[in-house]
Amino acid sequence: MARPRYNPDIHHRRNLRTSHHDYTSTGIYFVTICAEHRDPLFEIPELRQILEETWQALPKRFPGVTLDEFVIMPDHVHFILWLDNAREDPPHLGDVVGAYKSLTTVAWLRQIKAAGLMCPGRFWQGNYHDHLILDNEELKQTRQYIRTNPMRKER
Repeated sequence: MARPRYNPDIHHRRNLRTSHHDYTSTGIYFVTICAEHRDPLFEIPELRQILEETWQALPKRFPGVTLDEFVIMPDHVHFILWLDNAREDPPHLGDVVGAYKSLTTVAWLRQIKAAGLMCPGRFWQGNYHDHLILDNEELKQTRQYIRTNPMRKER
């Protein structure tokens, strides 16, 4: 089935980023990225492994990124990461999230093709949600939210 062409009269892609914030600035970010159509793809053990390994490798690719909490849900991923703009070429939050999505997609497509399976098309939604964490109390609450998210899903 062909994808419908972009029509600005009916397609209104919103920018979820805050227009006045510098996303290379030092900060702690809570990010959520979702599977396309919220399909429960991340229940597949091989894909979960790719998501976890790629997460762990991000600081090697992006010096200035420090990992914090991370959880894989059936149809989305939550994480907290720290950006440090004291570096000469600080990473942009969008570059980090984009690389994560791209690297996991490439690895998963490679896995699918090696198994002789059909490619399902995109598996990430086009955008992501982020929130700048402003203080230690909010960081504590966000970490707790991420840690307990799998238990809330089981209910």
